[in-house]
Amino acid sequence: MTLPSRTSMFRPRRYWPLAVVALAVTACGGSGVKPSAAQQSPSASPSTSTPPAPPPAPRVYPLTGLPATNAALAGRPALSVKIDNIAPALPQAGLNRADLVTDILVEGGLTRLMATFQSQDTSLIGPIRSARPVDADLLRELNGGIFAYSGAAPGEIAPSKAHSNALLIANDNSPQWFWRSSSRAIPHNVFSSTARLYAAGRASGRKLSAPPQLFTYGPAPTGARSAKSVHLEFSPNTSSGWTWTGSNYVRTQDGRADTLVDGSRVNTNNIVILSVTWRPTNIIDDAGNADPYVIVIGSGPAVVMRNGVAIVGHWVRPSYRVPMKILDAAGHPIPLQPGRTWLELQPRPYRPVLS
Repeated sequence: MTLPSRTSMFRPRRYWPLAVVALAVTACGGSGVKPSAAQQSPSASPSTSTPPAPPPAPRVYPLTGLPATNAALAGRPALSVKIDNIAPALPQAGLNRADLVTDILVEGGLTRLMATFQSQDTSLIGPIRSARPVDADLLRELNGGIFAYSGAAPGEIAPSKAHSNALLIANDNSPQWFWRSSSRAIPHNVFSSTARLYAAGRASGRKLSAPPQLFTYGPAPTGARSAKSVHLEFSPNTSSGWTWTGSNYVRTQDGRADTLVDGSRVNTNNIVILSVTWRPTNIIDDAGNADPYVIVIGSGPAVVMRNGVAIVGHWVRPSYRVPMKILDAAGHPIPLQPGRTWLELQPRPYRPVLS
């Protein structure tokens, strides 16, 4: 995950030198003396205008690499939301409007999502669930931004409080930014919208920065192997898959088509698969399962899927303070297709199965 330089939301000011023209005025018999033609400044001519400033350099949305058509959106902070991803919580809302979605192992061998919005809005996001320890390291790569969630044990949210740099908005403490659906069972009934959660960010009064560009974008490398689908195991009872349609990838979960509340299929332009490790924590759920702490610091194998091909490489991130890099065998950044991305954090020893 390459983190290039941050894109500024402000244009530099242009200062023009002030021309000072000294005009000698001589009093003679009480009447003023006009300057001669030779003394008149050319800038005084009403027909002369300042040349137009050159057009600004092209800008892209930092989390998609697509041309930025709205400067306000391109310059706002990232908004990350934890999304429930188990059978009783389906169908979900808002995922196809997120610039980035991260699929993360949680207790019991299940997964939970972090959906990150910046270039697009949506009126419905959810169901929103609780935070996990790895969130801090994922948020740090986004300059923190806004992080919305519903519930978290002290040990689960402690890393985000310590070093995520994010503004934390919890349904437990600030329910005015969320609502509960009467058609859903607790705890799978908490929802919100980008409008509400960005309003929460503004109400905090905290200055929040736009995210950096996370990935490198460009043409697919020559020689990339054809791969129309991938199967990903997360545990003996949890899996996901992606299939190339010719224009994007569509998702399956546990062998079934993954659809949203509006009936649309969950889809994306890029899939970035990172092989990661995890360690158990002392946080135990009601069923006696330990909450895993997924590790995204260090290094490991990586696969990038785009445009029906797969590029095999590796990821490197020595510390949460530095950006992650996704590199090919020669050590060059692997380019993505401009567009939306799913980040799959597949726990070892499982490996992606390409076909």
